[in-house]
Amino acid sequence: MYLAMERESEGVRFFLRHSSKNKDGVWISTDVFDLGSDPEEYVEYIDERVFLISSQIEDALYERGIKYDYADLEEIFWPFIDPVIRQRIDDFGGIRGRGSRKKSRFSREELRQMQGSIHPFDRRRMLFLKFLQINIEPLMGEPLVFLNRLLNKSRDELEQNFKFMEMDLRPWELKAYVYAIFALPGRFSSRLSRFVPDAQDQGLMDDYFIEELCRMNSDPSYLDAGARPVSFVGLHPYLRRYAIRYFDVAFKGAGTAWGREYVSAASSETPSYTQEDNLRVMGMSKREFDSMSEREFVRFYKKQAQRLHPDKGGEHESFIRLKEAFESLLVVKKW
Repeated sequence: MYLAMERESEGVRFFLRHSSKNKDGVWISTDVFDLGSDPEEYVEYIDERVFLISSQIEDALYERGIKYDYADLEEIFWPFIDPVIRQRIDDFGGIRGRGSRKKSRFSREELRQMQGSIHPFDRRRMLFLKFLQINIEPLMGEPLVFLNRLLNKSRDELEQNFKFMEMDLRPWELKAYVYAIFALPGRFSSRLSRFVPDAQDQGLMDDYFIEELCRMNSDPSYLDAGARPVSFVGLHPYLRRYAIRYFDVAFKGAGTAWGREYVSAASSETPSYTQEDNLRVMGMSKREFDSMSEREFVRFYKKQAQRLHPDKGGEHESFIRLKEAFESLLVVKKW
């Protein structure tokens, strides 16, 4: 059971949906309840620390023979609870079941077998959202417990979950996200700067992105795996948001109103630095920078990054600032 959000001409509309296997053993999704534009309408407050989900929801689940855990239902409606009441509940340990369920333990081999059916696109998205790193390829074949969140779900449930998780990405993280999940670093594998989107040839990157997008749009293991039946021409609705983010937000600036909103947010929160500022952060002079090869520069950065990494006792802000300086100087050199 999961929450789905759809954009319609009148605005955003929410639905309660359920994933189940059909007679062919494929996970599909069905609508359980139309929650309208404000799911909080189906929350009943008992006092300042207790809330219940409307009996209409439970009746709908009962009529369809859907078995559920009430804690799961509370989790779905949690984002729509009055913030003051939500804070009071958190102060008392959270809602029933939040963070208290026992997790099953699996061996690495068991995890590997269980996760063998996960689509690479889903895996890349989850890895980036977990670690916020472009270089996720070394982890693609690793059996990791948190990837079990991708199991036993319909394609629509996966896409709705990703849609909500992606909302937590900051505007300037969208570029790295789209670049990583469409495996674009592999297209520049011969370059040391392959993990820096701004250092790549924009025209080539556009071509590679379109190729990957079209490949995904015709991939039966992605779209035919329990995708909701929709009539569409061209790009599937599940993939359209990535085309918008790439061309109108992440790589092309303020091409649309949505793009202007994100670009404005990024520019208002991210200060601009001069080349001298970036060299100072890197700990090198302009003469040293001018005489360095790309390999020497990357090696120098890695040493500095190790020293400032939070896991080594460094400050998070300093580490992020070093990364920003590194990427900016790569662009200066066109590496």
